[in-house]
Amino acid sequence: MDFIYKQNTVLMVRALYFCMETNWSELGRIHNLSPAQQHILFILSTNGNTLTPSEISEIGCWHISTVTRLLKPLKQRGFITVIQDPKRSKFKKVTITSSGNELFQQIVATIVEQDSFPFEMSHLSKEELDSFLHTGRKILDANKGEMFGEKLFNAKIDGVDYTNINLDEKPL
Repeated sequence: MDFIYKQNTVLMVRALYFCMETNWSELGRIHNLSPAQQHILFILSTNGNTLTPSEISEIGCWHISTVTRLLKPLKQRGFITVIQDPKRSKFKKVTITSSGNELFQQIVATIVEQDSFPFEMSHLSKEELDSFLHTGRKILDANKGEMFGEKLFNAKIDGVDYTNINLDEKPL
């Protein structure tokens, strides 16, 4: 691969991430929750409400120590519970609480209302967005595996209308 593709890909992905992070941080200020903490609530909500810290680490692409650090304030604020797994003493189970789910639903409602979340894309056609997601999915599958991509692209939030979108199929 030509170096210019590597360079431009790194610069574009990094810049897009920071565009998204700006909007996500603003959402965090509104709801008093960091983007990473919001993401943990999303991960729990779209994966049966209970996971181990290791599973959160894998899905969230964080080191386990980062997950441990992120869980502490969520637990202190009553948005999650962390208990020993009764079947496996070396494992913990993290569960979103009703107040955590309520806050997450408020965050989702805010996102639904914001056309520019995660960043401005209204100038793109559905076909352009599908192409972007298709290409990103191919890169993701090659680097994280198809199972990871399936889990990511099949995540659904209760209460969100997905009727016009078929997330069970790969984009394009």
